Amino acid sequence: MKIDRVLMSTGLSAALVLAGCGKPPAPPEEIRAVRTVVVEASPVSGRNTYAGEIRPRFESNLGFRVAGKIEQRKVNVGDRVAKGDLLLKLDARDLALTEASSRATVTAQEAQFAVEKADFDRYAKLVETGFISAAEFDRQKTRFAAAQAQLESVRAQARVSGNQTGYAQLAADADGTISAIEAEVGQVVAAGQTVIRLAHAGAMEVAADVPEQLIKDLKTGQPVQILISSLSAEPLPGRIRELAASADPATRTYSLRATIDAPPPGMRLGMTASMRIPNASAPAQIHLPLAAYVQQNGVHGVWVFDPAASAVDFRPVKLIGFDGNEVLIGDGVKVGERVVTAGAPLLSAGQKVKLATDAPASSR
Repeated sequence: MKIDRVLMSTGLSAALVLAGCGKPPAPPEEIRAVRTVVVEASPVSGRNTYAGEIRPRFESNLGFRVAGKIEQRKVNVGDRVAKGDLLLKLDARDLALTEASSRATVTAQEAQFAVEKADFDRYAKLVETGFISAAEFDRQKTRFAAAQAQLESVRAQARVSGNQTGYAQLAADADGTISAIEAEVGQVVAAGQTVIRLAHAGAMEVAADVPEQLIKDLKTGQPVQILISSLSAEPLPGRIRELAASADPATRTYSLRATIDAPPPGMRLGMTASMRIPNASAPAQIHLPLAAYVQQNGVHGVWVFDPAASAVDFRPVKLIGFDGNEVLIGDGVKVGERVVTAGAPLLSAGQKVKLATDAPASSR
C-alpha cells in the first residue's frame, strides 16, 4: 500500500514535469495601424497651373565673327542698349597687321598691273602697224587679263581683311537689354562663341513647361490665363504662341510660349508667372501619394487593404508618370479600393492591420 502511494506520487510528479516542458502559447499577431486612401480618378485639368517666367520674345546670342582676346567690355548685365552700341572689343593688333599686309599687296599688284597695261597699249599700236604678229599680241593680251584678275583678287582679299578688323568690335544688333555676359576681359574666344545674350526690346511673353499628358490637347492660339503675383492678383488673358515639337530629354516636358494680350506696365524680364490652361482636358487618371508606391521583392506596387480580412495584399501597378508629390497609376488598382500610404514599407503579405484616420486621395 505504501509502495502504491509512492508510485502514484512519482507518476503525478512526472506528469507535472512533462506539462511544464510543453510549448508556450503563441503570442497574439501584431496588428499594425496604417493610413489609407480611397483610390479615385481625376483629370489632370484639375491642376493645370504651371510655373513660368517672363522672357523676351526675341533674344540674340551674340559672338565675334573672328577669334581673339577680349580687350574691353563696355556693358554690364541689365544695361539697356541701342542698335549699334559697342558691347565688347577684341585686341585687333594682329588683324590690323593682316589688313596692312593686304593693302601693301594691293599696292604692289596695282604697280604690276600698270606695267602690264602700258605694255598692252604699246603692243596694240605695234600690231596695227604690223611690227608684231597677232600671236604675240594675243600673248600680251592674256598677260594683261591675268594681271587685271590678280589685282581684283588682292583687292577683294584686302576688303576681307578690313572687314575682319571691324569684326573685332561687337555691336548690338537691336535695341534691348543685356541679359547675360559669358566672357570677360582677357579671355580668348573662338569665332562664333556666344559671349553676350541680348533680349530685344518690345514684346515679352511667358515661358513654361507642360507634361506630356497634356500635349495632345494643346495648340497654338489656345487661350490661357497668366498670373503675375507681383503685379496683380487677377489673371491676365493670353494665348499660346509656340509649342515645342519634342520633349526636353531630361525633364520629358514640352516648352510652351504664351503672349499676354494686354501686358501690364510694370512687367519686367525675369519675373515669375503662373500659367493656367482652362481648356486643357486630359482623361481621368489615378493619383496616389508617393509614399504609397513601394518595392517588394524587386517589384514596384502598392499595398491594397482587404476590408473583409482586415489584411493587406501587395499589388504590382503600372506607373505612367509623376505629378508633383503624387504618382500616376495606369493599371493595377481600381477606383474605390483602399491603398496604404503610411506604414507601407513595414508590411508583409496577409498582415492584419487596423485603419487610422482616412485621408482623401488628393487635394484636387
